[in-house]
Amino acid sequence: MKVGGIFLRLIERKLPSKILVLDALNRRARNETVSNLLKRAVIGYEGELKVDRVWEEIGLSHESLLYHNYETNKHQIDTLFVSRHFIFVVEIKTVSGYIWYEKEKHQFLRKRKSGEIESFQSPIEQVKRNADMIERVVEGLGLSMPIYKAVVIAEPSTVIGRIPDEIPIFHAIGLRSEIKKLLLRYSTNLLPTVHFELLVDCLMKLYQPSKYWPRFELPPIRKGALCTCGRVMTYKRGFICVCGNKSNEALLQGLHDYRVLISEWITNREFRDFFFIESEDAANKLMKRMQFTHKGSTRDRRYLIPKDIWRDL
Repeated sequence: MKVGGIFLRLIERKLPSKILVLDALNRRARNETVSNLLKRAVIGYEGELKVDRVWEEIGLSHESLLYHNYETNKHQIDTLFVSRHFIFVVEIKTVSGYIWYEKEKHQFLRKRKSGEIESFQSPIEQVKRNADMIERVVEGLGLSMPIYKAVVIAEPSTVIGRIPDEIPIFHAIGLRSEIKKLLLRYSTNLLPTVHFELLVDCLMKLYQPSKYWPRFELPPIRKGALCTCGRVMTYKRGFICVCGNKSNEALLQGLHDYRVLISEWITNREFRDFFFIESEDAANKLMKRMQFTHKGSTRDRRYLIPKDIWRDL
C-alpha cells in the first residue's frame, strides 16, 4: 500500500487463534475459566486494534515493513516495524488503573480503582526477549541495524507510575512522536535496498502463526448444531430445534467450531457423528452442496472445511 506516496508493506492484524478457540470452547465446553480468558483476550485484541489505528495516522516517509502480530515458532511480537533506518519492536498492553514496574523483582504491577493490586507477566521482559530474537536474525544475515523497543499502553485512562528508563513505556497517543524522533535521528543512516530486501524476505520466511490451545483440563466438547436457544438441533431435511427455529447458520457455526477445535478435515462418518445425522447419503448431499475441497476415494474421502465457513466475531 501507499503511505504518503511511499511504498509500505503492511501485514494487517488478524483475529488471533486464541480468540477463535476460546469463543468456540465458550459454546461447547463452557466454564468460568474459558469465559474469563475469552473476555481478557477480546479486550487485549481491541486494544491492539486501537494502536494499529495510530500507525495509520503516521506518515511513514520511506520503504518499510509494518507487521501487526508477527509470530515465529517461539516468539510473538504485537507490532514489528522494519525500515531501512531502524527496527522497532512493540509490546502492546491493554490494562487500566495505576501501573508500575519493580525492576529488582522483574515485577509488573497494576492497582485497580478498588485498591486491589495485581501482578502481570512483565511486558518489559517480553519486549526484551523479542528484540533479542530480531537482533539474532539481523546478525545472522551479517547486517547491523539499530533496534528499538517499547511498551505501548492502549488504554488512555491508565496512569503510568515508576518505570525504568531502559525501556520506554507510553500511551498509544505518543507512538507518533516516538517514531518521528527515530526517523529524524536516523534520517541518513540507510540500509542498502538489497540488504533491506534480504532482511524482509528472511523475516517473512520465519513467520509462523501459532495455534492456541488451553493448558488446563476441559470438559468434553459438546457436539451438534447449536440453536440460539442453546439446545442441540435435529436434522430432518434441515436443522430444526424443538423451539421451532430452523437455521442453516447453526451448521456453518458447527463446522467452524469443528475446524477450530478438532480438525480442518472431516469425513462423512465424522460429520454424521458430530451433527447426529443418521443418513450417510444426507451427509454426502450436505457436503457436496457446500462444495468443499476434498481428497481421497469415495470410501475414505476427507473434506476441507474453509477458514471462512462462518464468521460472527
